[in-house]
Amino acid sequence: MSIMLFRDDPSLFKTTVLKAQRCSRTLAVAFLLLSISTQNAIGAQGLEPKRMAGVMAALNMLLLDAIPEPNGDRVEVGLSTPISGPITVSDAAFAVFDNQGDDVEFCLDILANQTLQSGDIIVEVNGVAAPVFEGKDNCYSIPTRDQRSVNYILVRVVRPGLVLTLTRLELASLQQTQFALPKLSRGQWNERAVRKVLKIFAFGGHAQGQQIQAWADMDSLDAIKEMLNFDEHNLKLSPLAIGETYTDSATQHGTLLEWVTFLSSESSNIPIPLSRRDSFSLNSSGFDDAFNRMITVRGLNPFRQRIGFWETNYHLATNLDAAVSRAQMARYFDIIMQAHEAGLPYHKVMAIAAKSAAVAEQYGHDRNRWRFDRSLGEYTCQCNEDFAREIHQLFYGIFGDYDPIPGDGIDGPDFHENVTIPNTAKMLTGMPILDDDSEDDGLVVDFRTSEHYQGNGIDDGQGDATPLLILGQTVSGADASAKIDSLMQISMQHPESLKNLPVMIVAVLADDNLSEKSKNQLREAWASMPVGQKNLLQFIRAYAVSQLLHGPSQVKYLTSHERALFIANKHNIDNLEAFFGGATYDGGRAGRSVGGVISDDDAGEFFRPTHNVFGGQTGQEAADSALVFENNFNLLTDREDLIRNAVACDRCDLGGPWEKKWPTVLPQRADGKYYVEDIAPWLWNHVTGSMENYTELERAHLYSLLGAARIDIDDDNDGDYAHDFNMVMCVIADYQIDQGASDAPIIDILTHDVDGSWDNYCREFDDGGSYLPHELAALNAALTGDDIASNPQIQDILSQLGQVTLNFNETEGFNRGANVRKHARERVSSALGFIFTTPFVFAEGQ
Repeated sequence: MSIMLFRDDPSLFKTTVLKAQRCSRTLAVAFLLLSISTQNAIGAQGLEPKRMAGVMAALNMLLLDAIPEPNGDRVEVGLSTPISGPITVSDAAFAVFDNQGDDVEFCLDILANQTLQSGDIIVEVNGVAAPVFEGKDNCYSIPTRDQRSVNYILVRVVRPGLVLTLTRLELASLQQTQFALPKLSRGQWNERAVRKVLKIFAFGGHAQGQQIQAWADMDSLDAIKEMLNFDEHNLKLSPLAIGETYTDSATQHGTLLEWVTFLSSESSNIPIPLSRRDSFSLNSSGFDDAFNRMITVRGLNPFRQRIGFWETNYHLATNLDAAVSRAQMARYFDIIMQAHEAGLPYHKVMAIAAKSAAVAEQYGHDRNRWRFDRSLGEYTCQCNEDFAREIHQLFYGIFGDYDPIPGDGIDGPDFHENVTIPNTAKMLTGMPILDDDSEDDGLVVDFRTSEHYQGNGIDDGQGDATPLLILGQTVSGADASAKIDSLMQISMQHPESLKNLPVMIVAVLADDNLSEKSKNQLREAWASMPVGQKNLLQFIRAYAVSQLLHGPSQVKYLTSHERALFIANKHNIDNLEAFFGGATYDGGRAGRSVGGVISDDDAGEFFRPTHNVFGGQTGQEAADSALVFENNFNLLTDREDLIRNAVACDRCDLGGPWEKKWPTVLPQRADGKYYVEDIAPWLWNHVTGSMENYTELERAHLYSLLGAARIDIDDDNDGDYAHDFNMVMCVIADYQIDQGASDAPIIDILTHDVDGSWDNYCREFDDGGSYLPHELAALNAALTGDDIASNPQIQDILSQLGQVTLNFNETEGFNRGANVRKHARERVSSALGFIFTTPFVFAEGQ
């Protein structure tokens, strides 16, 4: 090609440079030198300054941008066109793609024919080393600024004989959205993200590690459909425990009314004694406890209950303290959730709620009547305006800031208060609660009769079909039911509703720290859903896989109800525990209490929201409450026995023995043993959902609680004395002074003496008085993670404790084996109690 062509067309020069980038750097430099010498040969005639600038820009790009093409098998990838594979690599392979002009992420799965060790594989992104691990979703973000005109991602095998299989190669934009919300990329959708969704939207759920990892490995939109749905039973989100005895909940009793009936029936297969079951009946005091068991028992759908609780206790709240009956409340909960399960648009779900007997009883509009006023000589509406106001404010967030007067474009609160509210009250007439001794007596609103006509025996000129001006639009219909349906459609598209409703949903369910930017993103997402087809489930799913939920600013403070249910689901292993719920039956205790925690926090019962129609206790109120923290802390200290002792009993299982089944879920090595160093991080991740805050300090306390207990295998009560890390250091300090030695293993120091007595190191009165100065110094030491990490003696102690094994399956001798198993379970309970007092259980966020 003639060099003169470059002078006439610098763009051609740039194109040639780009092609040269695929060549070796030597060739590229040679090409550059040739270009420079040619420019000199052009002489005085030269290039025009503008064209010369283009040439120099291309040369700079060549020098800064070009890298040599790697050796190995070449695979070209394109945006959003996944390559399923498989690709076999025994030496090297590389993916190549052009500059995308957009931030992208490249992901692939890597499987090996041998167990991988560090350094066996090298991954380079444009010549720069990148981390790698065996398994799914090796993902590499490549922002636009780091992209070259041609990009290479190299996978090279270092160890001879190692063969890799690469699958699911995918190049995707990092700017994807779902209903206008910025969506997590494949690499960002991981186990941490899955556990966060479960904590916020399913009270933690009941799924264990394998299922959680399976969801993390799936496409996020596919996974979220499995995780969050409104089916009565979701056996992936709430699977039965291994060897579960009580299985009816997996296929039956999925509505609140059915569940209460099941719990109270003498014929049901549940471990609750017959004498206690009647307390769970619909009209008994245990209605509240029945609902919390609906969330903690496996086989049902905790997400369905999560949304049902929010709808009936916060968004569309009714209250048992306002004359609403338990039967009306159960029907209210069920009709709302059945509407969600049917996939109805959200305005239709709210119409069903608005027409319920529970709402009519709460607000009293079932008694709205038209009466003839003799002084005025006309019929007037003797209506209360309570629900007329709240159907706009609580259901949709419409406060009247924008309420247009037809014709003149004027808007404002005066029109809302003087026209919209009175007309809404008039609309809510002719809807008495059914009273006919049928099975629906008191449970549904009767739109078949009308006080306009049959009740007064006349046509008062204000019949049901009379159109009404509400929110600036005409609301019409043959009766109040039809008018409510019409109003719901109008309300859903009202400007204030579009502004406030999506924010109301997320602010209560998932984020106490919404910024104005986040609010606007939620509004945009809600508005993007088609008119008449706004669906709550689709909105929640889009939010659950979005950057908003998983971003650094999101913070959700758990209410007492949410925290108690979450802790119960992280503590309980099987349905027997959930049915017991921390109560004592037949002399034994199992499971984690829910009702007791909520009651102690003075947070109000289920279906008795502390703010009446404005909802239950808020997350902020729980976070700001000294009482809430005190009660939670006391469960680990003053009432630690409630945690420790709920691990085994002789007659819990309908008169038979029961033991907590930790061995079915805790990590077990190939030698069949359960090591402290494996159990501690598993428990932390199981509860908090992340290893980000598992520092040396948390590790030290958990290792101590799990591995440093004093155990007398002949005494089933001696596990009462648990050791946190400061206690372990105190014991060691006391031993060293007492024995004048420092070389004994920590386990020996904590072990029963051969003469049958205990070494009472670091006991308050073991030295004839109170704690000695060296004991107090150890007990009160405020050690940090850095202190622990940098202290060789402490690291040696932790290493010893990490190798302690917990014997959950000891069988030697009935009493001896039972005591050993009981102590092992108690130590896990003590470790859980510690985790339950950390801030990561009170709130969820980055």
